[in-house]
Amino acid sequence: MKKEHLISLIVMIALWQLGAGLVQRSVLFPSPGEVVYSLLALLESKSTYISVGYTVLRVFKGFVLSLLTALVCSIISDESEIFRRLFAPVSILANTIPNISYMILALIWLGSEGAVSAVSFFILFPIFYNGFTNSLSQEDLRLKDVLKIYPDSMLEKLRCRTLPLLGYEILATGRTAASMGLKVGVMAEILGAVRKGIGRELYYAHVNLDTARVLAWTLIIVCVSVVFNILFTFLIRLRDKEEKAWRS
Repeated sequence: MKKEHLISLIVMIALWQLGAGLVQRSVLFPSPGEVVYSLLALLESKSTYISVGYTVLRVFKGFVLSLLTALVCSIISDESEIFRRLFAPVSILANTIPNISYMILALIWLGSEGAVSAVSFFILFPIFYNGFTNSLSQEDLRLKDVLKIYPDSMLEKLRCRTLPLLGYEILATGRTAASMGLKVGVMAEILGAVRKGIGRELYYAHVNLDTARVLAWTLIIVCVSVVFNILFTFLIRLRDKEEKAWRS
C-alpha cells in the first residue's frame, strides 16, 4: 500500500469515528469498532463462507457464460459484415436496458436461484462484446489484407490470430466485469430473496436494523472484489511477461 493511500485511509477512518461520535446512534451510524466487531463475528462463522461461496458461484456462472457468448458473437461479427449489422440493434438494446429490468424479468422467468446468474449474464455480455469487437476492429489493416490473400482455416485463424489478439482484452475486461458482476449479483440476490448468499445476509441485517452488520458484509464484498482484481492483475502481468519473453 502506498503512503498516500494509507494516509487517505487513516483520514477516512478518523472522519468515520468522528461522525459516529457526533450521531451516537449505532442504528444510523455505527462506529468503526462496532463494524470491525461484527466483521470478526462473521469471519468466525462457517455460514459466512458458505454464503460467499453461493454468491461467487452464481456470479461465476453468469460471468463465464457471458464471456463465451460474447467471444463467439464477436468472432462471427468480425468474419461476417451481415451478422455484425443484424446484431448491432441487439447490442445497443442490451446496453440501454436498465439493470432493474433485467432483475425483474429474470425473477419472473427463472425464479430467485437462477435469476442471479441470468442477470450477471445480461449485464456483463455487452461489456465483453463491445470490448472484443473493438479489439478486433483495431487490428492492423495490413494483417487483414494478408489473411485475405493467404486464408487459413477457421480453427487455424482462431488459434493463431483471434485468441492471441483478444488475450489481453479478455483479462482486462474480465477484471472490470468480475467486480461489476459481484455487485449486480448481490443486488439480484436481495431482490430475489435467495435462500443462501450474501444478498440474503444483507437483507436479514437490514430487517434487524443491524447497520454494523450491513457494513461488515459490505467490507466482505469489497474484499472479494479486491481478490478478483488481484487475480486478474496477476494474470495480465504474467501474460505481459510471456509476451516480452517471446519477443526477445
